[in-house]
Amino acid sequence: MPIFKTASSNLHYHEYGNGKEILLAFHGFGMRGTQFKVLEEAFGQKYRIISFDLFFHGETRLNDNSVGHIRKGLDAREFAAHINQFLDAEFPGTEKVALLSYSIGTRMALCLIENLPHRIAATYLIAPDGIEPNRLLKLGGANFVVNRIFYKLVYSPKTVTFCLNLLLKLNYIDEAIHRILKAEFGTTETRLTCYNTITYYAQLKFNRKRIAEAINTHKIDCHFYFGKKDKLFPSKIGERFSTLLADPNIHVFDGGHELVNAEMNNYLATQLKQHHD
Repeated sequence: MPIFKTASSNLHYHEYGNGKEILLAFHGFGMRGTQFKVLEEAFGQKYRIISFDLFFHGETRLNDNSVGHIRKGLDAREFAAHINQFLDAEFPGTEKVALLSYSIGTRMALCLIENLPHRIAATYLIAPDGIEPNRLLKLGGANFVVNRIFYKLVYSPKTVTFCLNLLLKLNYIDEAIHRILKAEFGTTETRLTCYNTITYYAQLKFNRKRIAEAINTHKIDCHFYFGKKDKLFPSKIGERFSTLLADPNIHVFDGGHELVNAEMNNYLATQLKQHHD
């Protein structure tokens, strides 16, 4: 079990592929680093994929798992410093790496783009969270009163079910997201994971212009992938962000939020081959 120990956590990760370049991967909510196994065919020849379990997922652990510490939130600079240490320790001599992320995992990628742009060669950001935060997630994580109510909901499954059904009825989430959240909120443990994740990441706030400037200045080869029917992070986010980029690469699929699949693998495989040729 590969684990990298930092001053504040144990970062567990999975390895795929046998390429010469390094790709750091950050999965979506409710998943593990194994989520990107489906994309190994596309990336595996070009990259050695290091796919981390996010905090509160898989085997990654915080040294201090108290509610008080979690409410203080993740510090972007600290996380970037730990990844920098990881690269220096595990892959000495590697100057630049690529990034792959899905949904909330994109916040981890943005931490690195913002704080370590000189070490990033390319990014593949799927249904990205963080560029324009989802209003509901932001409210649940950052607003003091709402966050405390959210914590109480962890121990009230009937109320959670009612809220999810209401969000679906109001068309704020689609059937796919409703299905995922209903499964993830099935037990007290999984509801607490949701609370911890949203709360801990709520302090990660990114300036779009600063991120775009880092991408442009360091000529990072950035690719963004959106689902046309995604209600959490719609494609219009990519359209707005693309106006800030010197070389925008926005890819839109005729699907929803669930984009890490065989179709995405085939698309990426073709894209990487064309880019290489």
